[in-house]
Amino acid sequence: MPADAGDAVIASQCKRSGWDIYRDRWLAATAGYRTACGNPWLVTPAAFTAAEKDALHRLYDTRRRGGPISRIRRPAGGFRSCPMCGSSGGRSLDHALPRGQFPEFSIVRENLVPACTICNSDVKGRDFRGKAAPERLIHPYYDEWASEEIWRVEFGTDLAAVVFRAVPSESVAAFRLPTVVYHLSKVLGAEWEENSRRYWASLPAQIGNRVGTRPTLAETRAELELRLRDETLEKGVNGWCPAFLRGALYDARVPKYLTDQVGLLPI
Repeated sequence: MPADAGDAVIASQCKRSGWDIYRDRWLAATAGYRTACGNPWLVTPAAFTAAEKDALHRLYDTRRRGGPISRIRRPAGGFRSCPMCGSSGGRSLDHALPRGQFPEFSIVRENLVPACTICNSDVKGRDFRGKAAPERLIHPYYDEWASEEIWRVEFGTDLAAVVFRAVPSESVAAFRLPTVVYHLSKVLGAEWEENSRRYWASLPAQIGNRVGTRPTLAETRAELELRLRDETLEKGVNGWCPAFLRGALYDARVPKYLTDQVGLLPI
């Protein structure tokens, strides 16, 4: 959670001329957001007029490059991969609940989450929940369970022309599966698919460079396990590469296929 989370940002804004009339409704809406832990199925939009909503919406534009918001975009401790999608893409910032629908949370710190530039330009757009609860995006601040392993890559039938799919890990609790499935469907798009294809294409040569051009199946598996440990340390448990490698180790066909492919490389 950002260091300046809480009501101070609202109190400060309401000291400005003309803003005191917002205070009670704004504070009540933000209290509801916290009680609901940012869950869009439980948060009720505040009762602001169209003109008031427009003023609240514009607040972010006037502050987006300021120090407090910049520190959310690039937190002091950094993050190993995007808290929303797991990429290593450029640093940006996202509204957990879009300010178009919820302008009252435009500058509320609990609603401003670090993200990558891919998240702000690829699949998700303005989507934040599905057709029915509990389908929604994971909230990086409130859904602490998402700091554990939540997904892996699934490999299609033809490994020579493989199609990748993101699926929840077996460790995800059943009641959270709809949330995880929806989240993955909204944050992983063309950039992730292209990254997976590039990684898959180069993996046999990388294994050959490390293990040798005639590895055993056991050696290939050991190399994948070592890579998984290293990538998890660098990128976090839900980064793109860790999820890819978990999927490769989960599917018994993949280490065998990679072993055969390394064996075909020129010596």
